[in-house]
Amino acid sequence: MDAISMESLQGLIQAVSAWSLKVLGGVAILAVGVLVAKIGAKAAQRAAGMTLDESLARLLSRLAYYTIISIVVISVFGIVGIETASLITVLGASSLAIGLALQGSLSNLASGVMMFIFRPYKPGDYIEVGDEVGFVAEMGVFSTELDTLDNIRVVIPNAQVAERAVRNWSTNGTRRLDLEIEIAVDSEIPKVRDAIAAVLRDESRVLDEPKPLVATSDFGDTSVRLVVRPWCRIEDYFELRFELPEKVKSAVESSGSAMPTPQRQIVLKTSELAA
Repeated sequence: MDAISMESLQGLIQAVSAWSLKVLGGVAILAVGVLVAKIGAKAAQRAAGMTLDESLARLLSRLAYYTIISIVVISVFGIVGIETASLITVLGASSLAIGLALQGSLSNLASGVMMFIFRPYKPGDYIEVGDEVGFVAEMGVFSTELDTLDNIRVVIPNAQVAERAVRNWSTNGTRRLDLEIEIAVDSEIPKVRDAIAAVLRDESRVLDEPKPLVATSDFGDTSVRLVVRPWCRIEDYFELRFELPEKVKSAVESSGSAMPTPQRQIVLKTSELAA
């Protein structure tokens, strides 16, 4: 019995020693893996930051970190002697379930990544997305935030942005201002056009190139319709949009013409009055 007990004890000691070595080896690998994950994450963020947005670079850095950590943890389990095949299966099933539960968020994430890569707009740009119009306040990986002209913050999921046409009024730096005015039908059209053109030449916010357009577009019953299309810098657009119509009206009046006024002619039949 004593010999058997000693052999059992020696076997137990050897087993514990072997397992302890495996545990120590696993801990060492885990420590090295964490260090490698941090270095890899920083390298990924630095490399991505050269071409991509800072927010996207941080996201890729985190993905790289947790990917390396996951690989290291599975390797440590294998070294210690824990069956990893079933663990990988559980992780795969869990990832699938999480992916299905977060399908909308992942769609926003994928759309955000694509927008960070192709850069259809940037913070500060004035854009139109569907029915929403405003200045881009923030670009996130899940949503885009706009500040409207009346200072309302609008949050749009990136998946919706990706599915719609995006109009960026700031990309080219200039914008055309479209005005349509009506003058009396008996006005001297060339004289009125010259007066409006003079106003545009004197306005410092109106660009010389492209050349402003002042032309006749149509005739009404009692009016002539003119189009006025000057170009300006994007930052001057809204001020000019609300100031120029008044100056154009003054130019029309100074040329001796006037805006048309509705006219109605009432005809009274004497026979009906006599009755």
